[in-house]
Amino acid sequence: MKMNNKAIAAIRESKGRFFGLTTKHGTHNARLVRETNNYITFVDRNSGAEHKVAKTSVKNVRIAGQVV
Repeated sequence: MKMNNKAIAAIRESKGRFFGLTTKHGTHNARLVRETNNYITFVDRNSGAEHKVAKTSVKNVRIAGQVV
């Protein structure tokens, strides 16, 4: 599956703020913790849990009311 480069770039530019993240596995209210070549790690605001997902599983990102 191909990576959504615009969504990954928007996640990088979130500057520590929370954003809506939709993946193949569900929707999260997330804050970026770290990024590798193939994975992003984020904290879910609702559960407080840290998740690691493949960049290819990212469908879209909602930041400041805009969907990327």
